[in-house]
Amino acid sequence: DLKSEEGENIISSTSYELTYDSRDNILDPSKGKVYSGSVEIAGGPFGGDKDFWRFFGMTSYYFPVWRKSVVEAKGRIGLADSYGDSSRVPIYERYFAGGANTVRGYRERKIGPIDSRTNDPMGGDSMLIGNLEYNYPLANFFKLAAFYDVGNVWSEINDLGLSGLKSGVGFGFRLKTPIGPLKLDYGIPLNKESGEDSKGDGRFHFSMSHGF
Repeated sequence: DLKSEEGENIISSTSYELTYDSRDNILDPSKGKVYSGSVEIAGGPFGGDKDFWRFFGMTSYYFPVWRKSVVEAKGRIGLADSYGDSSRVPIYERYFAGGANTVRGYRERKIGPIDSRTNDPMGGDSMLIGNLEYNYPLANFFKLAAFYDVGNVWSEINDLGLSGLKSGVGFGFRLKTPIGPLKLDYGIPLNKESGEDSKGDGRFHFSMSHGF
């Protein structure tokens, strides 16, 4: 599968995105919501070596609860498909899941289709991700977090939702710094990673941006 991607290609595309954002604070929201959708079209009248389209949609809600704590709920969907002379969406343009910003408790990109010989992640043409997180402030600059993540990636659009979802739970810390929010999470997988015989142990995830 990976060998079939060998070589050089030119991607020529145009994309359009529309976003509605009513959060009270972009970096540290306590209430509000975000809706976002984007469409990308590559190849065809735009030239290049690959013909495909992609859609990505996202929605987030922030609910204030007691003592300035906040519940965050987020959902994402990704769809892609090839057309014209291309038989598949290129691997570097597909969707991937697993890791700090999607489903915590799993290795980066290790949820979804894998290469049959090497177990390397191959990505897919469809993706669903859901996140639920509770943040409790201990100070103005420091928060505790508990979360539940769920999602998967499928090889084809028509496979969306057919093979079940992978989920993980865990806890973490949020630290507000002059360079932006720092996140340290410990995620515990509730299912096996793709290509593995047993469920893995929990793992730490570190990132320097807000959100899942």
